[in-house]
Amino acid sequence: MLRIGAVSYLNTKPLIHTLPQQLGDRGELTLDLPSRLADDLASGKLDVALIPIVEFFRGNDYEIISDAAIACRGPVWSVRLLSRVPVEQIKRLALDEGSRTSAAMVRILLKEMHGLMPETVPMTMDQSPESVDADAILMIGDRAMHPARGVYRTIWDLGDRWCRWTETPFVFAAWVARKGFDKKGVSRSDLVSMLQASRDSGLESFESIADVEAAKHGLTKEDVHRYFAENLHFHLGRGERFGMEKFHQKAFQMGFVPSPSPSDNPIMIATSTDSVRHILDKAIEGERLTPEEGLALLESHDLAAIGAAADKVSRRMHPEEYRTYNVDRNINYTNVCTAVCNFCAFYRGPKSDEGYVLPRQELLEKVGETVALGGDQILMQGGLHPKYKLDWYEELLRDIKTAYPQVNIHGFSPPELHHFTKVNNLSIEEVLTRLKAAGLGSIPGGGAEILVDRVRSEITRGKVMTDDWLNVMRVWHRLGGISTATMMFGHVETLAERIEHLDRIRSLQDETGGFTAFICWTFQPDNTEMDNISPKGAFEYLKTQAVSRLYLDNVPSIQSSWVTQGLKIGQLAMTFGANDMGSLMIEENVVAEAGTVHFLTLDQIREAITELGFVPRQRDVFYNLVDEELEQKAILANRNKTPENLVQLG
Repeated sequence: MLRIGAVSYLNTKPLIHTLPQQLGDRGELTLDLPSRLADDLASGKLDVALIPIVEFFRGNDYEIISDAAIACRGPVWSVRLLSRVPVEQIKRLALDEGSRTSAAMVRILLKEMHGLMPETVPMTMDQSPESVDADAILMIGDRAMHPARGVYRTIWDLGDRWCRWTETPFVFAAWVARKGFDKKGVSRSDLVSMLQASRDSGLESFESIADVEAAKHGLTKEDVHRYFAENLHFHLGRGERFGMEKFHQKAFQMGFVPSPSPSDNPIMIATSTDSVRHILDKAIEGERLTPEEGLALLESHDLAAIGAAADKVSRRMHPEEYRTYNVDRNINYTNVCTAVCNFCAFYRGPKSDEGYVLPRQELLEKVGETVALGGDQILMQGGLHPKYKLDWYEELLRDIKTAYPQVNIHGFSPPELHHFTKVNNLSIEEVLTRLKAAGLGSIPGGGAEILVDRVRSEITRGKVMTDDWLNVMRVWHRLGGISTATMMFGHVETLAERIEHLDRIRSLQDETGGFTAFICWTFQPDNTEMDNISPKGAFEYLKTQAVSRLYLDNVPSIQSSWVTQGLKIGQLAMTFGANDMGSLMIEENVVAEAGTVHFLTLDQIREAITELGFVPRQRDVFYNLVDEELEQKAILANRNKTPENLVQLG
């Protein structure tokens, strides 16, 4: 009879959902702690087991026999570090008895992130955390999911920490057998089919499993369903294998496993150009990439190959001899905002002495200065002001269009527009219809950050969530309007969540066709509540922009983000999928508040394009080339302006 062992925790239930029935009288299923399952597989008491991944790396004759696994691509909830002292002061660490992979994982993170190698002591399953003599406790499984008792200075979700640090998923456990498995009337192929069929059945049965398991674990049905659907991942895909390789390398460096990377290990993957070459070829030929393929590109370190492919796609989509730029001005009409965004250095609360609303005459003067410099557009955004009704904004638009009818107002991001619906108790259709009639020309893609609710909930409060952001754009497009789409990355999101963001933009574009361009930039942490996060550099920016070009096959243009990256990287981005240098940006306040101070003259923007072998051309928000006479006027008007005094106008 086949002897199979599986973890006794809640996270295993979807994997073993129908396994007993499939085994029938050919085998038996045993449930136990992960560490004990590993010991029983090693001693021969079990033929196959769902064991901690660190034990797989310790075995000499093990093989992973199924792509069913327990993994995460972000917060996992059931693996936590609870510290009674600031993390950097941890000297004594208690390790949950059931843990082996997580025990290695937490020590790797403490060593890599804080240079710590604390003394470790065991914590048995019948021991309460309060009784343990340690500065911090690693807790896993079901008991980690309940609110912690006692006073803890820091609580880490280790899945979240790993995914943010490595930008790869983490694999906790996999189905493992000894190589050459063929046991007691159950062939290897039969076993693989049973394991994967049980997993697939479990994935379709989250609700029914939650109905049975919730009360047993002291959780609500909604908690359990969310845990299965959002915290856990049950497929051993390419990203998971890449994460395993990363974990294996670090575990070997710290002496937790005996070998660095066995060459005959079938689960390891190549990270060379060949591993993504077929994906790049597919994109170059104009075929649509899947989310899994997009993630594989973000996980790859072959920047040159990804950039070259993005450049080929950009040249295929834009065979013209020119590359474009725009002349406009960012006017932030107010910094007063009821939302609290941890990443924002610009906003001020409604009661702050530093809050402002631009006087109407001053705002109109800024528009006039923009026109004098050859600009044809203003980008007008502000905070979520609690006071003003819709008629105030309609009057603002009419005043601008009356004074400067030639200027396009690219205004009010989706968070602002959604906020207007709440303040005025109106539908988004009515809000947008009225603003369009008053002179609103197009909508900027601001406030998107990452279009994944888990991320948005972590970094902001009181602000529009994913579906409503998308719906603002959907309704605007249906009214005949156009807009841009954006992504601010490099903070708490995982690579998979970056792809999820891109996929949502692509899906809405399939539906409406209203996005003219996509712009991405790296999070700037200075002067924000998230200044503990190290900023992403040029490598990650260029790779993410290039992948965006390859993935967003239905968005016509990609803009370079020289504002956050500077002139040279902004120019280089034009060979990594961008076909537009963005705006001269006569004035910029939001990013500048976070300490980013890159400013360019119009001559510098044009020279950057010329150096790449293209003709620089000014365009409008619709990507129509402006009249050459107006373009020359802008060149002459800006020639004596320095980067510094451009933003001091008005």
